[in-house]
Amino acid sequence: MTQSQPGFEFDDPESRTRSNALEVVYARAESVDRFDPGLFHNFASMRALTYTASIPMILGLLRDCDFQDFECVFGHGGILSREVDAILSFQSVVDERLNKGFVGIKGMSEERRRLICDRAAAGTARFYVVKDAIAHAKIYLLERPDLRRVIVGSANLSETAFSGRQAETLIVFDNDEEAWRHYCAQYDAVRETATSSLPLREKPVAVESLPLEETPVLKDAESGADGVTIYVPAEPDSTVEFSIPQVLQTIERIRPVRRQALADIRPDRNGNVKILPRVVREIVRTAIARKGDEAPKTYLTRNGDHFNLSGTDISLDTSPDEVRSDVAALLEFFGNYENGFVGDVPRLQRDYFTFMCWFYFAPLMCDLRNAALRQGRFSFDQPMFAVLYGQSNCGKSSLIETLLVSMFGHPKIVDTQAFTRSSLRGLQQNFLRFPIVFDDVTRDRFNRHAPEIIKDETVHDAEYPCFAISMNAEARNFPAEIIKRCLMIYTRTSLPGDDPSSRRRLQRSVSAIRDRLSTGLYREYLAQVLNELDTIAGYKQEGLDVLELSSTVLCRTIERNLPENSRVPDWCSPMTLDEYQNRAFDRPRLVLENLLHRDKFSKERRPAIGSWAISGNLVIVGVESITASRTRADIPDWILDDTASVSDQIAMKRDLLEDFLGQKVAPPRRFFGLVP
Repeated sequence: MTQSQPGFEFDDPESRTRSNALEVVYARAESVDRFDPGLFHNFASMRALTYTASIPMILGLLRDCDFQDFECVFGHGGILSREVDAILSFQSVVDERLNKGFVGIKGMSEERRRLICDRAAAGTARFYVVKDAIAHAKIYLLERPDLRRVIVGSANLSETAFSGRQAETLIVFDNDEEAWRHYCAQYDAVRETATSSLPLREKPVAVESLPLEETPVLKDAESGADGVTIYVPAEPDSTVEFSIPQVLQTIERIRPVRRQALADIRPDRNGNVKILPRVVREIVRTAIARKGDEAPKTYLTRNGDHFNLSGTDISLDTSPDEVRSDVAALLEFFGNYENGFVGDVPRLQRDYFTFMCWFYFAPLMCDLRNAALRQGRFSFDQPMFAVLYGQSNCGKSSLIETLLVSMFGHPKIVDTQAFTRSSLRGLQQNFLRFPIVFDDVTRDRFNRHAPEIIKDETVHDAEYPCFAISMNAEARNFPAEIIKRCLMIYTRTSLPGDDPSSRRRLQRSVSAIRDRLSTGLYREYLAQVLNELDTIAGYKQEGLDVLELSSTVLCRTIERNLPENSRVPDWCSPMTLDEYQNRAFDRPRLVLENLLHRDKFSKERRPAIGSWAISGNLVIVGVESITASRTRADIPDWILDDTASVSDQIAMKRDLLEDFLGQKVAPPRRFFGLVP
């Protein structure tokens, strides 16, 4: 055996489950064959170290195999966090999934289920979950009088892993004493020192409802006078990725209660956290006390035509008076943009009405998106994100807050500090259909955390929310891959900063409008939209235009409930996705029009910085090298010709540029004939 090389040992003296160096098993391959479930059959006992995703197959083995003794340790692919609350949350999730999987396993008779419960009670079927160490190995130990079998490799004990649908490796050692000794020792090191026992329950308990004191490691600590010790290494592995995103999302959702309860618990300087019985009792008391202080959760869910807002049913029955009152209030709100705002006010009103149509439909967007994905026809016609950005003082925040009041009776804005990838996933599950709103998100925070979730086209839940984000004037152009997936509203129309009296007057008006608003108009809108969707079988219809449907219903409802002697305003007319998409790239068009201003045209083939020229089918813009990448980001990528661009020049395809701008790109008249 070769000697260990310097630099491949790990200074982790407190770990009780592994040595400070990776061990290598030297073996020789005898043959290769296809996987056969029979590898696990006809054994008296089985011990398994695997991941949480393997629960269905594990329970299937209990159903189909007559093991006299069965034991399974649920590990995880890496350290969840340096914080103890993450480990407790992980254990609670595994507890829930084990018991839900046990109840829901197909083909298991009630008699067989009862038999396994009795075996678990007698200790001949045991389940454990890791509580501190990395448990990345997959080890399966099977034994009978004439055969000891070791199965190791990359495959979890799951139907997916063993189906051949994904690349996995499996190695089998039969009656190999060296392999048996080595892998039993590796398994036992995890099993004996770094796990907590998992119970099989008569009835599964949802993870949010599982009492904190029922967390496996806390039960272990409470039952022993010496408590338990959790090892939390000083430095986590920053490259760890988890194989089960749904589990991690759930962990993020349930961690806050545990984080609060464990606020005063810290690892010692060696990374050990000692939890004694008295500490468990204190943690539980703290959790109960603080849980009572938590703000009510906000969520919206739907069952058919019935909606429930944070535990309260929403009636879609409305009175004509409350609908008319809401219409009058919102007409007054949109009319306020004509009182002091500077810029293209009609355009601002039209854009904000477009956002209103999307926002009102947002709680139903997941239904259309799920239906499209199930039918394999995903498109960008169900945008889950909307971004309001542009000039400051243009009323973005006021618009969103007022619309929330008109929909649900109160504005709910999420703290911008929660705009992180992990938090966004957790918020999706917490809010269900309730739109998630972030105000004044910086471009840097958006770039770091938003693209991953915006581009995620998978569906993990039946109900999930849309996101509405407002950003300040520093927000530059967005990549095309973001624009085509989001509803983008850009505006330069705003209230001048040097007119405080107008601002105060508008603030008083908006406050009075919100005080008058009920949710009548929105409930009437929901009833009408649901009826339209039923009529046209909207969830199955190819190419359903969400904006057209929503705006048509909203315009019709407003028109039917106009105040006396009022007319439908110009901004209130149906909007289509095509009309919106023609405006979605207004920001890059403005950038290009500024770059290609006629006064900046140059007759030189190599234009100077700040000027532009035409060379055949290329339009060349001279830019400073230090700002070139930023300028390129402002131009749609399909227009750029990177093969002709250099550090201080940006080349664009003339025909695509003209098509995008909707006009010819040519030299001013005085330069005709000077360049080809």
